[in-house]
Parts: sequence; structure tokens; C-alpha cells
Amino acid sequence: MKPITSTQKPPISNAGFTLTEILVVALIFSLIVIIFSSTFLSSSWLQKKAFNIQQVVENASYVLESMAKEIRVSKISGPDTNCPSSPAGSLTIDHPVNGRITYSLSGGAVHRSVKVQDSSVDSIISSDNVEFTRLQFCILGTAIGDGKQPRVIIQASITSKSAIQPSRIDIQTAVSQRFLTDQY
Repeated sequence: MKPITSTQKPPISNAGFTLTEILVVALIFSLIVIIFSSTFLSSSWLQKKAFNIQQVVENASYVLESMAKEIRVSKISGPDTNCPSSPAGSLTIDHPVNGRITYSLSGGAVHRSVKVQDSSVDSIISSDNVEFTRLQFCILGTAIGDGKQPRVIIQASITSKSAIQPSRIDIQTAVSQRFLTDQY
């Protein structure tokens, strides 16, 4: 190598990146970040949706199973309803231990009212996290002498109260009492 004199300029080094190369790398990096962040947001929305569906299903299962346990051992009060055109908005049963129980929908919550002597004790059996938008009862087989098994078809629509990714389900179940009307 020759020594550099004061009148000579040092040689230009080509070891760095050009502006175009830096811009291309920045663009690729930005695209990768956008793809990963959108994937993360999508999975976050799906997780919230799944959580809301889980809340709705768990609460619907709890409410329907609570009603079914008492209906099975009770005598269904009231006449048959004309279903599906005009189902009943409430269900009254005569439980052998708890007395007269009425299930109804009020303000988006399922109410269980138990008549004790001259007063009624009302309790809400649904969660605050969900709203029941429909609760109907089709009562069948309660007429004496019809030879049909008394049963109730419960229809419900439940919605989560979450503002983000609300979930809604419609559910129906049939519950029969253990004794025929003629033998009860």
C-alpha cells in the first residue's frame, strides 16, 4: 500500500448499504410485523368469542338442568298449551318438597318463585353475564285420561352481555315428569 499524502484523497469504501437496500429491508420488516400483529388480533377476537360462547352455554346448561331436576319429580300444573303457535311464558309445578314453583322470564333473567304458605320467595337463577331473550314452555300430556306422559318442552334464546364479540344461542329441551297424570 502506498502511504497517503496530503494532496491525495482516501479511497471511497463500498462496504455500506445503499438507500434503496435500506428501504427494501424496512418494507419487508414492516410487512412481517403487520402480518404477525393481524394474526395476533384475529386470535384475540376468536378467544373472546369462544369465552362468550362458553359463558352462554354454561349458563344455559345450569338453568335448564336446575329446572329439569325439579320438573322430573313434580306435577306439572296447568293445561296443555297450543304449541308451537302459542307456548306458555311461565311454568308452574307442584314439587313434593318445595311446594309450588313458578319459572318465568323477567328483565332478561330467569326467575324461580317458590310459594311458601302465603308469601312467595323469588330468586334469579341465571347469571348476570348473560341475557335470556326468550323463555317459553310447551306443556303436553297433562289432561287426565289422555294416557300421555306429561312433559314440558323448554325453548330459550340466550345472549352474552359482552360488548365485544357477543354470542347468542337458541336451545330447546324436553323434560317429562316421572308419573303419569292419571296416577299422580
